[in-house]
Amino acid sequence: MDIPELAGMVVPYLTTVAGAYGGAVVQRVVDQSADATADGGVRVGRRLLQRLLGSGRSAQIEQVVTEMGEQPDDEAGRDLLRALVIKALSEDDRLARDVTKLLDDAGRSEGWSVSVTGSHGVQMGRHNTQTNHFGLSPADRPQ
Repeated sequence: MDIPELAGMVVPYLTTVAGAYGGAVVQRVVDQSADATADGGVRVGRRLLQRLLGSGRSAQIEQVVTEMGEQPDDEAGRDLLRALVIKALSEDDRLARDVTKLLDDAGRSEGWSVSVTGSHGVQMGRHNTQTNHFGLSPADRPQ
């Protein structure tokens, strides 16, 4: 997998954890006890962020993730975060391998394997409900 593609997989997890924890994201990620109450996406985001905070780009990533926690809809912040993750992964082969392993392990540990073809709607996760109505109902069909 190339670095930009890997970064593209990492950033949604980081923005999820930033959105869940707000401006205190870094403090919450460093606090190991918070992981017990986190859902799957936040838990993976925490682990990825913890690993990235050990990189050579730690201070920059910390700053941008904190800003994302304060302004989760900031597209420029998301783009900057992606660029920093690309740089961090490009500069450190071990980091790239570790992040790849974290993502691979997350996919296996969540227990999901999804293959969708020709679908109109997909629901993934736990404790979710989805109701789909495709096409016109009998009452709405022209007579």
